[in-house]
Amino acid sequence: MQRDSISNTIIMSLVLCLICSLLVSLAAIGLKPVQSLNEELDRKKNLLEVTGFSAQEIEAGGGVEALFTNRFETQVIDLETGELALDQLKVALAAAGKNLGEDTLNQYDQFWASKSKKSEISDQILPKSDDIVNIKYREKFSHVFVLKSADGKVAEKFIFPVRGYGLWSMMRGYLAVEPDFQTVAGLTFYDQKETPGLGGEVQNPKWKAGWNGKKVFDPQTGTVKLSVIKGAVNPNSPDKDYEIDGLSGATITANGVSKLLDYWLGPKGFGNYIKKQKAGSPSVQFNPNDPSDLDPNGRELVPSTSESAYQSAGFSEGNHG
Repeated sequence: MQRDSISNTIIMSLVLCLICSLLVSLAAIGLKPVQSLNEELDRKKNLLEVTGFSAQEIEAGGGVEALFTNRFETQVIDLETGELALDQLKVALAAAGKNLGEDTLNQYDQFWASKSKKSEISDQILPKSDDIVNIKYREKFSHVFVLKSADGKVAEKFIFPVRGYGLWSMMRGYLAVEPDFQTVAGLTFYDQKETPGLGGEVQNPKWKAGWNGKKVFDPQTGTVKLSVIKGAVNPNSPDKDYEIDGLSGATITANGVSKLLDYWLGPKGFGNYIKKQKAGSPSVQFNPNDPSDLDPNGRELVPSTSESAYQSAGFSEGNHG
């Protein structure tokens, strides 16, 4: 076969393509653990930032990993019941053919669970009209993160993983609330591909700062009232505490943010967990006129035990991180 023949050229091109593809695949496989660690570290950094830690405080605390370990408690809950459910998660994962070993709490990937479409760990959202965040399947078990006081005895903030579709992408982030579950402590998105300068402004520090101190639930109906509006918030508006400045030229993205709040803080998301935490916390006063403090039958929600809010938040003596 002649070296400069067409057939020889084609064969050599195919061999080179095969070798290059193999090298790229091997590199991707080899770098996967490093990429996963970097992604996890970035999520922890976002958790620190959404709860108010500055870069200087993170550095003074020994870095992202050390500060997260010392100050945060990771929980797994059943979204349907609002109860802590690590043991139930392990059973469900085993039934779904997934074994995460001893570190299930930290290794569990709720986004994978959602996409798996396995009935043991994921629910299809039906009817489709209920899927206002456009995720199609919702995981049955979710992480909740709790920022503890320096001595580990007081729950200072609760952080919920939230997500929903904007204009171009699925926006994944964290919403932090104060222990009253009514006051926003921060919102951030660690993964989004909205249009830079428009929908991408969801990551603008100035816009994110406008969330701090806003209120979530309507005191009359108990439903989520907080939303992103069109234009700027009128400081004289009676609803100013429930409104966030709009994103100029990005109405669909702004609507996506409002919808993810409505979904994840509602009964299909963390609503039942919030109700149980409020009922078990002596620092949160029960209001019989607030529907969010009642079960579906209109009865007062009561804690399952007489433990303090410190214990109802998932802490116990010797579990201070």
